[in-house]
Formats: sequence, C-alpha cells, structure tokens
Amino acid sequence: MENNTWQIDDNLYKVHISSDVYGKLKEEFNIKNTCKYMKKGEIFAYDIIVDKDELKKVTKRLEEFDC
Repeated sequence: MENNTWQIDDNLYKVHISSDVYGKLKEEFNIKNTCKYMKKGEIFAYDIIVDKDELKKVTKRLEEFDC
C-alpha cells in the first residue's frame, strides 16, 4: 500500500483514494470534505479530509480493501 496520506493541519489529514473506493468510504465515514480528480470528464480519484481519529479507521479500511 502506498502512502497517500498528508497532514494538512494539526488535526486534519488528506487521504488520496481511487474513485471505486470512495463510494464505500463515503457512506461509512460520512465524508463531506473532498477534492476530486477528473480526466476526460470522468472522476478517477478523490482526496478526502479526515481528522486524526478518523484517519486510523480509514487507513484500516483501506488496508482491508488492499489499497
């Protein structure tokens, strides 16, 4: 698994994920803060913003998805 996580503030982290994983995480973690990446009109990836506590849970789920 690549390290696609960056600390952007004292308690906030940005996690880069693929678009197919985003749908699974959005509902589970009630994600509202996102940035999307598009190519030729199609979304292929997202950056989600999570706090420190959510980061541990998101990272664990990403490992389960083998991302």
